[in-house]
Amino acid sequence: MTNDRHKADKEEVGLVKNYDLITVGFPMVEIMRKKRGVSFSEVGEFVGPYPSADTCIMLDVATRLGTKCAMLGVAADDTFGRVVTDRLQADGVDISHMRVIPGMDTTIVFVRYEPDGTREYLPSFADTVNAQFCADDIDPDVAADTRCVHFSGEVIMLCSRPGMREGILKLLHSIPEDTLVSLDPNFDGVNDEMRQLMKPFIERADIVFPSEGEAGMMLGMDDDVEACRKMASEGKIAALKRGKDGCDIFSREGVCHIDAFPVEEIDPTGCGDSFCAGFLTGLLEGMDIQSAGTLANAAGALQATGFGPMEGVLSRKQAEDFLSERNAR
Repeated sequence: MTNDRHKADKEEVGLVKNYDLITVGFPMVEIMRKKRGVSFSEVGEFVGPYPSADTCIMLDVATRLGTKCAMLGVAADDTFGRVVTDRLQADGVDISHMRVIPGMDTTIVFVRYEPDGTREYLPSFADTVNAQFCADDIDPDVAADTRCVHFSGEVIMLCSRPGMREGILKLLHSIPEDTLVSLDPNFDGVNDEMRQLMKPFIERADIVFPSEGEAGMMLGMDDDVEACRKMASEGKIAALKRGKDGCDIFSREGVCHIDAFPVEEIDPTGCGDSFCAGFLTGLLEGMDIQSAGTLANAAGALQATGFGPMEGVLSRKQAEDFLSERNAR
């Protein structure tokens, strides 16, 4: 579907809003080991800085796929902060609702991979600009002027302290009932306290994007499939990301499996975020679940072919050419 037709369809049903998709988050940069299998304790080469952060990646990819997006949150007015905000703005993301704060530092994450794809990272979250985020950074009118609001579990966890928590809850409570809400759990582990922090976001979510191991953990259940079935029975869409094994999309209509697209993996960073971007773009364009999942798999696969968190999915045309080439085989 072309963007012009997409706009016309929205006008027909009275769904025209200023944004298709917004999210909240905090820019960060990644400094990456150039070669796999080199530990952080060894002398070796790094490359970067690469613009990163899960919600920034997701929103940037969604914008390049043709979705009109805006970013909320805070960013540092330093060199690394501008690496991210300049990239978002250049790719078409509206960053006018982000508060840029001078005299603060951007989070830096050092990243390395083992030959088998195992990732290790060293983040510097302490004393960075993230902690300045508060309720004043959320404009309820922006939440009312979008068709979908996306949340990240990592951002929700970062906003566990007072002040920051008030800010992210303000966004949640500003969302109109008819606006879609999506949630990417995106956590490494969870306990009862974290489940309580996540609970209002899980309850409000219409679409959930768990990776393997997250769905069960999120709901306190032993099995991802049963957890996804439970969410589907509540009227949610649960898109279970299985990496190289594709994805399973659970809804009230049943389960739809979509195979992954094999590619030569250069860097898997951001593949899950790109999957979310592709799926939400498809749904917002009126695609059925299988078509949206296919676009999501294509976006995730393309992301793995570039080195760096935002370097894989370059345009909607690239994604469509990729799908056409695979369908012709």
